[in-house]
Amino acid sequence: MVYVNEMNSSDTGNYYDEMYAFTTMNNAYSVTMSGDFRIIESSYTNYFLTITDDATDNVYNIIVPNDSYEFNINEKYDLIISTYNDEFYQAKAMSLEGDSTALFSETCTSGCITFTGEISSIQKPSNINYLFKDNLIIKQEVSKLSLNLIDIGNHSYEEGYWYKSDSGNIQTIVFIHELNTWDYMMTVVPIEDPNEIISIVSAYNNYVYLTAVAIVLLWSFRLSSVISKPIQNIEAVTKEIANLNFEVEAHEYNNKENESLSKSINLISRNLKETLDTISTKNEELVSLYNEQSTQYSLKKQLVSSISHELKTPLMIMQVTIQGILDGVVKPEETQNELNNVITEINKSSIMIQDLLQIYRLDDASTKLDIGEFNLSEVVKYFIDDFDSIISKYKFNLELLIDDDVYVEGDMKLIKRVISNFITNAVKYTPEKEKISVIVKNNEDEVIFEIRNYGTSIDEKLLKNIWMPFFRVEHQESSRLKTKGTGIGLFLVSEILKAHEFDFGIENIENGISAYFVIPKK
Repeated sequence: MVYVNEMNSSDTGNYYDEMYAFTTMNNAYSVTMSGDFRIIESSYTNYFLTITDDATDNVYNIIVPNDSYEFNINEKYDLIISTYNDEFYQAKAMSLEGDSTALFSETCTSGCITFTGEISSIQKPSNINYLFKDNLIIKQEVSKLSLNLIDIGNHSYEEGYWYKSDSGNIQTIVFIHELNTWDYMMTVVPIEDPNEIISIVSAYNNYVYLTAVAIVLLWSFRLSSVISKPIQNIEAVTKEIANLNFEVEAHEYNNKENESLSKSINLISRNLKETLDTISTKNEELVSLYNEQSTQYSLKKQLVSSISHELKTPLMIMQVTIQGILDGVVKPEETQNELNNVITEINKSSIMIQDLLQIYRLDDASTKLDIGEFNLSEVVKYFIDDFDSIISKYKFNLELLIDDDVYVEGDMKLIKRVISNFITNAVKYTPEKEKISVIVKNNEDEVIFEIRNYGTSIDEKLLKNIWMPFFRVEHQESSRLKTKGTGIGLFLVSEILKAHEFDFGIENIENGISAYFVIPKK
């Protein structure tokens, strides 16, 4: 046996470590006996250390609480100890000096001594006989051998002797080996009754089988719930999506398959929502476009009808006047005046036709604007100078808030028509000596043109129709300019600004009217 060989390798007869290790690991009892089969006494019955306090030189014998601890001479320890008995102390806490790891640590309540000391000696029993000398099984087997009730010569094997023994209800196997000190080593290994072991194992197996069946049933139920419930939740989400409720999402991430399915359904839901939103937006755009085209169609019909009416009147005037001259109805002295009226009507009709042609050109998708960069500030100042005589005549209080050298992009010819129309209307409908403000503001991301004329206003009910063709707002000041409007000036303005995609408007302000358009910077 390796165990016995290790003991025989010791020259000192100190078997404590080997015996303690073997009996602990193999659940056995072991004692050393003399040649006449008597248990040998140990030189010590306690495992203790002798440690000297570095500060006071006091010497303390300290019981080792666990036989598995190993110590070396001259090692220094930090200790907290208390009295164990008259001869020994017990260590409550113990760690190598400077090492934060304690070998063991207990709470010390009273009579504690704290110090740092060095191990001067280690006293360990030479064997563990003292642990088993009072064991009934050991005492029984030693008695049998000492009384020659068992002849070990009849139980020999190649490494020593062995036999089976009964100790009440416990069966044991007893091994006896000779040591090189002429002593004997007796090792007793308790064994269970095979029938009892078989009975216990059989009963244990039955419990194992029943437990296994119960576990299988429980796990089957659990797995069915774990597998089916996520599928049911995902199914509920798909039904909501089928009902066009895209706010719901699948969140089943308990396994890769459900996670992948959940993510796919959520992706389908998002794509469907985006597609339907796009379709809805496009549908709204189509409806808006259709309504706009319907409105444009109605405006065209109205425009054609209005043109017929508006042109019919001057043509009739010209026809009647000329016919009157030819027939001699008009007196010779009145002929010049009547011909001047004819010229006026011709000019008015010419302007109207030019405006109408411009409107149709803007409405034609194939017509492109002549976009270029120009100085808006200078264009506005040019028109102000053009109206200088009228402004002076009616003593308008003119306020110019025009930033210098404001360059914009647009069709300059058409933008001039817009500015001219706004200024003309302001001059027409502003009472004498009232204020007119002309503003060109160069902001960071846009340029604003605005003209404000004070002392007048437009009925709010009429404002919504002001951009309609041949719609006129009557003011008593409208006779200020000798030429009467065609009625399509603001309609042309709106078409020009729409073609440029500029924001624009006319609105009432405090004691006045504001007309404006906004040019975004690119």
